[in-house]
Amino acid sequence: MSILLSSLLDVIKKDFALKPPIWSSDRHLTPTEEGYLRKECTTESEFDPYNRRRAMYHNMLNGAATVLKKVCPYGTVIVILEHLAQQDDIPWDLWARILRIYTEDGHPPFTVYVLANTHLRTFPPGRQPITATNINGGYTYSCNRQAIIIYRAEDATRVLLHELMHSCCLDNPALGVDRVEAATEAWAELIYVGLLSQGKGREFSTLLHMQSDWMIKQNAIVKKHMKDPDSMEFPWRYTIGKEELWRKWNILRESPMARVVVGNSLRLTCPPSAALKARFHVEQDSTML
Repeated sequence: MSILLSSLLDVIKKDFALKPPIWSSDRHLTPTEEGYLRKECTTESEFDPYNRRRAMYHNMLNGAATVLKKVCPYGTVIVILEHLAQQDDIPWDLWARILRIYTEDGHPPFTVYVLANTHLRTFPPGRQPITATNINGGYTYSCNRQAIIIYRAEDATRVLLHELMHSCCLDNPALGVDRVEAATEAWAELIYVGLLSQGKGREFSTLLHMQSDWMIKQNAIVKKHMKDPDSMEFPWRYTIGKEELWRKWNILRESPMARVVVGNSLRLTCPPSAALKARFHVEQDSTML
């Protein structure tokens, strides 16, 4: 195993040797939180062209959506749910560990807003271009730990990992936005696999093979939706670019046998097994892990 992978697993294994941080519930949003949520949900964004954020926000104001606020020593997570049963879809212990792993001494806790709409990531019909509405699910602002927005329930854990990297000033602007996003996605998916394995080497290897299979098969379909599969046109930054990096890092584990079925899904992480969902205490139909 490479030094890169060994170091990653060592950090994760050490965290899982500890108890997860404890969440407490809070019924009230602060004026700052309310103002930020209103601003972000009512502002147009190229990543949310149908403005599902606004719909969720209006449902909250009208009492048609449930709001949860949970606080741990490493951050606050504010969730707007389409329906109450979704509160069991969030891997709370894992998310608390993620916030702890990303926390640096001397920096303030994170604030994460989750608008858990259930619209799935899917390929567009035929060979139409893939757009943000097919694939995007969150955004933040570089070096801002109080402004992490997740606006789609599916694949929310990977999105959290991705956006935390931006918020922690890990971007290299000299690379350009496409390569920055590709690198962020490559790291997020690698960390995701490590977390699901709890730092256990053999299980990590199995999950790395599955994620590699998912990535390769999905990108073969992605290329059919691009005018030039060798270009960096959208959505290269989230799909093909990360595969290129995994190959460069020598961590892509191509399997001689097809082991995953992508179908029409544009979820970027391989859907976790029933056993993994049970391990992280989410419902079997949850898409958020």
